[in-house]
Amino acid sequence: MVVVRIGWSDVAVSKEDAITLMDILERSFAWESKYVSKDKSDNGESHHVYYAYPNETQYEMKLVNDSIFNMARLAGKPAKEA
Repeated sequence: MVVVRIGWSDVAVSKEDAITLMDILERSFAWESKYVSKDKSDNGESHHVYYAYPNETQYEMKLVNDSIFNMARLAGKPAKEA
């Protein structure tokens, strides 16, 4: 298995899926929207402005031994601390 970190999230995928994911991320665009309130708008109406630009988000991948992955899978989701 391969653990892929994108931003602050980690996902575990097969080696084949990691290669596919890497290909997709390299071609992807970042998407962002910004709200413009009435008082900051040129036309006096609130609206959103959308931006699409080359994705510069850093991601990393690391190989995980199958036995370690299987133990982690058995452990499941960690309990939230109060």
